[in-house]
Amino acid sequence: MKREHLIYGGMWAIAIVAVGALWIFQEGDPPDTSARDGDDATVRLATDGPTAGLEPREPTLAERDQTAEAPRVHRGDPRHTGRTRLAGPVRAERYWTYETGNHVVGQPVIGHDGTIYVGSRDRHVYALSASGGSVIWQRDLGGDVYSSPALYTDAEGHELLYVGSDANFFFVLDAHDGAVRVHLRCDGDVDTGIAVGSDGTAYFGAGQELWAVTPDGTVRFRFRANDKIFSSPAIDDDGTIYVGAQDDHLYALTPEGQLRWSYTARNDLDSGPVVGDDGTVYVASDDHRVYALDRNGQLRWQADVGGYVRTPVGLGLDGNVLVPVFGPHARLVSLDAQTGQEQWTFSVSRSEANELGVGSSPLVDRDGNIYFGADDDYLYAIDRRGDMRWIYQTGGNVDSDPILAADGVLIVGSDDGSVHALRADPPFRGDAGITLEDDAGAPSDEGNGADAAAPSSPEAPGTP
Repeated sequence: MKREHLIYGGMWAIAIVAVGALWIFQEGDPPDTSARDGDDATVRLATDGPTAGLEPREPTLAERDQTAEAPRVHRGDPRHTGRTRLAGPVRAERYWTYETGNHVVGQPVIGHDGTIYVGSRDRHVYALSASGGSVIWQRDLGGDVYSSPALYTDAEGHELLYVGSDANFFFVLDAHDGAVRVHLRCDGDVDTGIAVGSDGTAYFGAGQELWAVTPDGTVRFRFRANDKIFSSPAIDDDGTIYVGAQDDHLYALTPEGQLRWSYTARNDLDSGPVVGDDGTVYVASDDHRVYALDRNGQLRWQADVGGYVRTPVGLGLDGNVLVPVFGPHARLVSLDAQTGQEQWTFSVSRSEANELGVGSSPLVDRDGNIYFGADDDYLYAIDRRGDMRWIYQTGGNVDSDPILAADGVLIVGSDDGSVHALRADPPFRGDAGITLEDDAGAPSDEGNGADAAAPSSPEAPGTP
């Protein structure tokens, strides 16, 4: 018995020493300085109603330049116009592709040195070289990355990458090497595009809340809607933040997160709002309508486009609003910005499914040419009149928004898991693209390669 007691006593002594050592080791671990939470942040509720005493805002009409560089944020600028001063390729020549491990849904962004940053549903965000698409670094974010990342250069000149994941985290990464500077736990998936204010504050949706987070991870405020926020927020010139929610409301918030006003549609508002040059706010809904509101939330016009609109509209150079529409008549529609009247329509491959169509927001280059993807696996390039210039086939739906790099290379993600880079130089060889015009605008059959095929549909692309 004494021997058994000694054995048991020795085992307990060893266990106690081990637990004590483990406790000492853990107590000695350095704290995780990158971890943040928003528990102490001000939480404002949509149910509180508009804040009393806020003055109406005067309408503005200002000449604004198109973005003169490759996009660093979702839709190229805080207002989400989708316009660029760069010119896109005149032909669909494959430059390079990089294959991730799953769908690429979010829009890429480009750093000052040309590095391309893009997320994938394989849980990673990637930094890719501009010249060949090789990986500079990659970071596992613990969940699918639907979010379109954003870049910001802080006061010390460090380039930061903002990105979210479906692991309920928002990250601030060092854009140079992917090191985690901040990881912030949120109350839902962080899967919207990220807007960035002039002071570097990041605005994004997570669950039912819009979050405002500074570069060091401080949560300035949280605004709670009555349902999920899947809309990417936009920022007006005076700092007003617009965001839609699946409670059928568009919200206008002050830079401090106070509710200025809300507008009620007839269904979910998943399409991110867009702010026009005169301050008009354009937003679309699952009720098949596009709404144009003034800066105080008063309706100017509404237009029925016959299908869901779940991605931001684009702003053309001819004073038109470019609306990506889901089935049963999948198409891109041009509306007059002053009246909402339809100007022209460009149909993609016919789909009777309401959940399929044009899920990619249009990009408008300096010449007014328009680039967008669709759920028929094609990237389209059309001119400002709605006539097709070329198409490029990928291996999956193209829901990612295309972007242009400073050298004119067009970059887009696809559900085939790849990031595709296109350019017209060197001379076109027909790799996956179909060009309908040569440089002079005359019809050309050059380059219709064997792997390039028009969409198999009774209705050809571009027909009304």
